[in-house]
Amino acid sequence: MTPLPLTIVTAVLNEEQNLPEFLKYAKTIAQEVIVVIDFRTIDDSWKIATDQQVKVLVDKGESKGIVFNNKNWGIREAAHDWILILDADERLDKTFEHELRTIVLTEPDPEVEMYQTGFINYEFGKYFEKCDQKYKRFIRLFRKGKFAYNMQGTAEGFGIHAQVMGNSFLLKIPIVRSWVINSNPKIKNLDGFLIHMSHPTIKDFIRKINHYSSREAKVKYQANPHPSQFTLVLKLVFNPIGEFIQKYFIWKMYKEGTHGAIASILYSFYHFLIIAKYLQLSLLSDSDDLSKSERNAA
Repeated sequence: MTPLPLTIVTAVLNEEQNLPEFLKYAKTIAQEVIVVIDFRTIDDSWKIATDQQVKVLVDKGESKGIVFNNKNWGIREAAHDWILILDADERLDKTFEHELRTIVLTEPDPEVEMYQTGFINYEFGKYFEKCDQKYKRFIRLFRKGKFAYNMQGTAEGFGIHAQVMGNSFLLKIPIVRSWVINSNPKIKNLDGFLIHMSHPTIKDFIRKINHYSSREAKVKYQANPHPSQFTLVLKLVFNPIGEFIQKYFIWKMYKEGTHGAIASILYSFYHFLIIAKYLQLSLLSDSDDLSKSERNAA
């Protein structure tokens, strides 16, 4: 594939294992590749990216540890009119590659500014191609200046550009957000998918949910340091149940057999961890406040 007049943006944190092959791959697709290095990176990601002669941006802490802030930085620095967000453990399938080339070179739909794609996840030895998880789409290909990650209220982030949809709190509701996005004529679904090597092993799965749950809990705590403990205890019980029902039955992960059952349980545990860690932060904060009050009283 001849590199396209396209910018690929990736943000990395300790990705030395995936980065060499990813950058070789990305350079076959795009004329410009931007790598944003998270300030917490302690491995050789910076050296690898520099040796590959791609554009490297080094986060000095401005991201606050949120990857989507770094992706937004990379988006702003892009030189080309079309931008593709691609993580180091992702690849385009053949259909997506063909669509990408057509869009960038011929612009078959001049009014379309953003394209959504789904993901075929690789979960500890199996590609999840039968369940509906792959139809949970995200905007990954877009014209420069038409898309940015909206970071209001979540560390996970979702792509909403103010010019397109505004900043309504209703857009934090996934069903509402999906309806708004899918009904917008400037946004189109791709037929192709991203192949995501999300969790090659269960160990990888657990490592990731441990990391992401800490990030989510911190954001919740910063928004509300003193939540109702009773409410959090209820969420500890019911949020994981709701997540399991969504993944296993609504997203039809039961079609993936035992792998689907295990993945659904792990995803539900992820939501348990978010609330548990949020509760822990709150309790530690309350305890610290009490200690300060006791010291002041003394």
